[in-house]
Amino acid sequence: MKKWKLMLCAMLAGLLMMAWTAHADGDIKVVIEGQEVQFDKSPVADQGTTLVPFRALFERLGLEVEWDQATKTVVGRGNGVSIKLQLDRNTAVINGEEVELAAAPRAMDGSTYVPLRVVGEATGRVVGWDGATRTITIGEAPKKGVDPLTFYRAFVEANNAEDLEAVMAAIHPKSPLLEGGLFEAEVASGFEKLDVVTEIEQIEVLEESDTEAVVRSVEKSVNTNGRFHMDNRADLALNLVKDENGEWKIYALQVLGIVYLLEEDALTAEADLDADLKKALEDVLVANIEASEAEDLEAALATIDPQSPAYAETRNLLGTMFLAYDIDYEIELVNVIEASDTEAYVYTVQTAKKIDGPEFNDGRYKQVHRLHKQEDGSWKVYISYTIGFELLEPLQ
Repeated sequence: MKKWKLMLCAMLAGLLMMAWTAHADGDIKVVIEGQEVQFDKSPVADQGTTLVPFRALFERLGLEVEWDQATKTVVGRGNGVSIKLQLDRNTAVINGEEVELAAAPRAMDGSTYVPLRVVGEATGRVVGWDGATRTITIGEAPKKGVDPLTFYRAFVEANNAEDLEAVMAAIHPKSPLLEGGLFEAEVASGFEKLDVVTEIEQIEVLEESDTEAVVRSVEKSVNTNGRFHMDNRADLALNLVKDENGEWKIYALQVLGIVYLLEEDALTAEADLDADLKKALEDVLVANIEASEAEDLEAALATIDPQSPAYAETRNLLGTMFLAYDIDYEIELVNVIEASDTEAYVYTVQTAKKIDGPEFNDGRYKQVHRLHKQEDGSWKVYISYTIGFELLEPLQ
């Protein structure tokens, strides 16, 4: 009788073993990040949970493997992840926290099998099942896209950190800002010469779709290293467009309004410069005004840097003005604020009064001009900023 019982127990054990290994026939495939994993022994299914030999799985997921023979515990570590699994124990310790398991790790045919899903998900990946092909896929989790405001705040921080690579990476590859390389050159030059800190004072999303957004930002930018800079408070509209990877990028920028934060004393203080250099810079602005009054387009353009981003616009504007108006210009002040070997800033105050032409508001203009030294040693206006305007006579 005892012998029969022993035989019956052995048969039951064999049946249980057969049931547990029923799917251990190699028909389950495991694909990790597009590549099928070749295990030395086939995956097995236990009550809806797939178990696989641990070492190949851990190593394929970039985890370093440790095995504690005394406690029958396998540990995987790497990329900020820690996974601890013990044979025949229905809980795992993942990043220090205990997690319930649908099936316990177990030893079979000389190998230690672990539940695949819990390990894959612990590394931050997505685990999927294709019943038609009996394939388990493990892939990178989709990146959580940052919202437009977070993206733009990071862009401003990259500017403050003078991280040229990060700044340029935030520009959409098809953005007109990249045409001619002027934007990158300007940013790089600013990082080299200045230490500008930008503070976002207000920010909001005006429009947003799955692929485009418009962000409005009011921000204050001030240089902190003592050199002259057009410190300002600007109201900006930024057009953001997602790139082919689904990440926000700056496509275009529009200045809705700007106020320059410049003290009059800093603009009118006499710079300690060589007299010849000072005169050469002043002469450029005088020549520009005289050419404008004489309506001499060629002479006026001769004072403008051909590399200026406003060169074509200036040529068209002056051509239109010369055809439509006869204007009397008078320079009240020309003062060189700062000059280096290659760049200078000059402050001017001038009046413009209409002699003949359509409606025109006579006024006094305050401007700061940035000049660049040319290869032939001459100086030309690169860009001009109007920082103030007042009517000479009140509007009727």
